[in-house]
Amino acid sequence: MNDEILLGEYILPSGPSHYRDLMPSLDDLLMKVGLRPQKLDGLIVALGPGSFTGIRVGLSVVKGLSQCLNIPIIGVPTLLAMSSQLPYLKEDICPLVTSRKGEVFTALFRWSSNGHLSRIKQDMAIRIGELGSIIEKKTIFIGNDLPSQGPVLKRQLRGEKLLAPPNLWNLKASSVGILGLKRLKKGDSDSLSELVPIYIRGADIRLPKKVSQSEQCHIDK
Repeated sequence: MNDEILLGEYILPSGPSHYRDLMPSLDDLLMKVGLRPQKLDGLIVALGPGSFTGIRVGLSVVKGLSQCLNIPIIGVPTLLAMSSQLPYLKEDICPLVTSRKGEVFTALFRWSSNGHLSRIKQDMAIRIGELGSIIEKKTIFIGNDLPSQGPVLKRQLRGEKLLAPPNLWNLKASSVGILGLKRLKKGDSDSLSELVPIYIRGADIRLPKKVSQSEQCHIDK
């Protein structure tokens, strides 16, 4: 971005290979917009909540570039950035990011009369079927997985709940960028050592399954 003007943006498909494509895509994007890394004035990254691996990879890459290029870094909460894609609504905004165990990461945001996006509910992880328990007024939903989240929400929607247009679903890098850019223009930045991901809950890490002696014998055969 150049003074809030979007120069270029990549949207990578989700899947096991999209982390491998990250650095080549960054290199290609800079080349196509005519920028060298040394010309960057700052870096902005989404902090989560979301995929544990995705958050760690993104933050590690941006921290490394920030240190190498000696430029400031800004972290932006993912749910805040997603909500900002629905500007100046009178309704509340409920962003959704798929979690595990049938849950979603979510929060509630509301635009004030002076154009400021305020947080109404803190980030949380709840079952998608329980979203009605946090809704206070007419609410617009936006998420990161319309094919999966949309049908469930439609079964729950009752008058005061609506879905954002399909083309606005999924977090865009430009939405993260514009929020971070506003801080950078004020001379603000985050500490490399103190900037950490927003996880909400612990990672679901499982130890490798122990192989019994009988199973080991079968494998050896």
